[in-house]
Parts: sequence; structure tokens; C-alpha cells
Amino acid sequence: MNTPDIQNLLAQFDRLSGTYMRAEVEEAVTLQETITPHLLRILKDVGENPLRYSLEGGNAHVYAALLLSHFREPTAHLLFIRAFSITEEQLMDLWGDMTTETLPTLLFQTCAGSITAIKELIVNREVDQYVRCAAMEALSYVVAFDPLQRDEVVEFFQGLFTGKEADSDSYFWGNLTATLCDLHPEESMEIIRKAFADGVIRPGFIGLADVEQACARNKEEAMTSLQAWVTARMPADIHAYISWFAEFNQDEVFTPPPASSPTNQKGKTAKTNKAGSTKNKTAKKAKKKNRK
Repeated sequence: MNTPDIQNLLAQFDRLSGTYMRAEVEEAVTLQETITPHLLRILKDVGENPLRYSLEGGNAHVYAALLLSHFREPTAHLLFIRAFSITEEQLMDLWGDMTTETLPTLLFQTCAGSITAIKELIVNREVDQYVRCAAMEALSYVVAFDPLQRDEVVEFFQGLFTGKEADSDSYFWGNLTATLCDLHPEESMEIIRKAFADGVIRPGFIGLADVEQACARNKEEAMTSLQAWVTARMPADIHAYISWFAEFNQDEVFTPPPASSPTNQKGKTAKTNKAGSTKNKTAKKAKKKNRK
């Protein structure tokens, strides 16, 4: 396929449509080597010009994210981080539910085994709290498939309970605690108990009793449950990344499993559902069009 044909395919992706472009996605997969530089350019441009993309209301960036993650393209990793390190309003306009539902997979699929950039994203106070929480979940994905990285991830998480990492009303620490429960909190109990005692962990997100219950489980069982849960959260195929997304009307719909983790329902539910604040990207764009 020549460049004009590639550009035509990308233009199809950019159309704001309620129908998922299954045939076009399948065609793009067959053109991986040729189309990847174009997809990277789109993702880079979103990170550099989020306001323009938000105002224009296209969809090419969503398909670019889908395909680059499916390709496990490592060059896309830092571009994903930049593209999601934008304001909350821009996140809702451009990515919608993908911030909580899909970003952990995007980060995991493109990190090539390196967790450095994901850790830097988690500690960046300038980034939206739900992006930071998604990055925590991405690290749990890494551990699920590479248990040898568990100690490094747990030690990193243990250092994030000083109370200075986020605003006092943030879900940051509750989400952090829930993720440690997924990894088994045995080595972290003293730190977690102190965080509860000091009021660092926000009431209502996750309780100390939940953490104690997670700690009482067998560590090997907890890791097995984590891998099963992560596997269930990962898309079954190329079309499962976003074809279930509220934006698309599909006969074949991939429904993600319940948001609760095997170890902590309350924490994971609050994390994945953005504490009830998630909005539909198409609805946001429709409102924007109605204002014109």
C-alpha cells in the first residue's frame, strides 16, 4: 500500500463514527511495518497538541493507540505517557473511559519489560490522579507476568505513603493500598497500618479490614489470582481493545470482567470506575457540537 492509501485509511479512522471499523483495523494489522510510523506520529501529535485534537473531535488517535498496543511497539511507550499527561478535561474529551479501562494495558504492552517510565508517571503530581492510578495497575500487570519484578515494585510502592505524593482528598493512596493487596501486602502491613493511623489513606476507598483479609491469604494463591484477573482484563484479540467501548455500537461486544480484583473489591471498583465520575467520550463531543 502506498502513502496516499495509508493516508486514506487514517482518514477513515479519524471520522467520528458510532460504528467500530473492524475491516479497516484488520487491514491496518496487515500493514504493521508501513503504518506504524504514521500511528506514532499521530500519538506524538496528540501529546503535543491535545487542545487541537480535543476541539477537532477526530478518532484517529484512539485507533492509533489500539494498534500500537497490539503491535507492542516500544517506541509508543513514552508517547502514551505524554498523550495521557494532559488536563482532566482534555483526558475526558480525547480518551474517555480509556484512561481507567485501557491505559494499564497500553503501558504494559509497550514497556518492553522496563518499568522506569511507569514509575516516573506514578510519582508525577502534575498528572491526573486516575492516570497515575492506571500506571499503578500497569505495574501489577508487569508483576503478574514477571513475578521476579515483584520485590522492586512492592518496595517502590512502600515508599509512596509519606502523604506528600498527592492532595489529601486524592484516591492515590487508596488505590496504592489496593494494588499492594493484589500483590499481597504481607511485607507492607506496618507501613499501611501507619498510613491508616495517620489519615493518609482516604476513608471509604479501602478499609484496614480489607487489607488484613488480603494479608491472610496465601501469597502464592494471591499471585495466581492476580495473574488470572489481569489475563481477564487484557483484551482477547485486536478487536477487544475498544470495540466494547461505549463509543461504538457493536453486535460483537467484548465486556470487561467486573472491576473488582480477587483480593479487594472496594478498592478496585473505585479505581476502575473513577469513583463514579467517568463520562462517555461521545457524549462529551456531542455536547461540544451542540454548543457551536
